[in-house]
Amino acid sequence: MKLRIKGERDKYLRTAFISLSALSLLCVAGTVITSSLAWHFATTQKTITTPMTYNHPFSSDAKSADSTGMTMFATSFLYWRLNVSPESIDGNQKMLLGYVPAERRDALKKVLDVEAERIKKGGITTRFELHDIRIVDPGTVDMSLTLYPSTTNGSITTALDSQDKTYRLNMSYENGIINLLDFSELVPVATPH
Repeated sequence: MKLRIKGERDKYLRTAFISLSALSLLCVAGTVITSSLAWHFATTQKTITTPMTYNHPFSSDAKSADSTGMTMFATSFLYWRLNVSPESIDGNQKMLLGYVPAERRDALKKVLDVEAERIKKGGITTRFELHDIRIVDPGTVDMSLTLYPSTTNGSITTALDSQDKTYRLNMSYENGIINLLDFSELVPVATPH
């Protein structure tokens, strides 16, 4: 009788152990699936943002912004670099360099220092008219424009020759932070005559 009772009890314990093990495995699987879904939705959740100086919203997630957002960022960077006067160039360039990662800052700073010296020395004020914006690939924007420089000598403003230019801006957007990776002028290819 004792043997039969012990066998019954062992059978119930085995069944309970197997049931608890299966329940534990289901809980672990459920936790893994829930965690991976939470991570996926947290990193791909779209956010609609309307910047204060623009009246058009853009969409972004943790890894990227749409073409509208990248165009807005590129236009702002372009404005800081090209809408300048001898009085505003230092502040504009400081703002622009604040978005450049430290490892890439020196190369752009050298170019901007040359521009700042020329603008201050000549008393040049520049403004631009944007003609074309092309998204080359996510994060790369080409902007064609006409640059209108002028110089002021006292109260007399002298217009200088306008220049057609194209700039390429390479940017990255991650976790709501925009980085300017490259801001270079594209030089037109000379065609042989």
